[in-house]
Amino acid sequence: MDGRAGDYLQSGSVKVAGIYMAAGSSRRMGEPKLNIELGAGMPLGAAALRAVARCGVDRLIVVVREDDSLRWLPPKQDGPGPQPEIAVCPEAHLGMSYSLRRGLSAARAGGAGAVLVVLGDQPFVDAPLLTRLIERYRLAPGLDYVACGNGGAAMPPALMAHTMFAAMDKLEGDKGARGLFADPHYKGDIIEVPDRAVFLDADTEEDMREIRLHWVQLHEQA
Repeated sequence: MDGRAGDYLQSGSVKVAGIYMAAGSSRRMGEPKLNIELGAGMPLGAAALRAVARCGVDRLIVVVREDDSLRWLPPKQDGPGPQPEIAVCPEAHLGMSYSLRRGLSAARAGGAGAVLVVLGDQPFVDAPLLTRLIERYRLAPGLDYVACGNGGAAMPPALMAHTMFAAMDKLEGDKGARGLFADPHYKGDIIEVPDRAVFLDADTEEDMREIRLHWVQLHEQA
């Protein structure tokens, strides 16, 4: 699919596939972090997954490692929205780019014209935020991407149109798509997110303690 995003869209009918990045190595955590419970039987890996399923994506592709037990994955998503499709990435240990390309390959095979990339260790990402990214793209189909903003910096979660797929295919090592947002060749929009908790991710035990504390404050003391 060549050309600008606006040429590809027909009355906003482009298919958007969610790519849930859940193939991290958890090296700094010392254990498979997606299985760690935040509280009340909610594993870390399941938190943002619910948001992706409910935000309006046409498909939900979950990229995992070969050795993932999938113990964190709910047996079935409740409510409306697509069911998770597991995409195993044998090269996940070589870096994030391999996981991203694996998800992108599955999305393209299903005819997606855009992908919404969400990290599996950011539990405070919610469906309304993801829906805003999709809606912003549909309102301005000439955009190559729509990303969340953290003090002006483009961050995941982020939506990328098919015009960026070729560049995403060329990513190497542990590089995600974030570096592409600085390329002046691409036209994008940033939705500033005032809640800094959205960008909390669980890389270390210290991160996990902060995330658990915030989770309890939001969900168990309400």
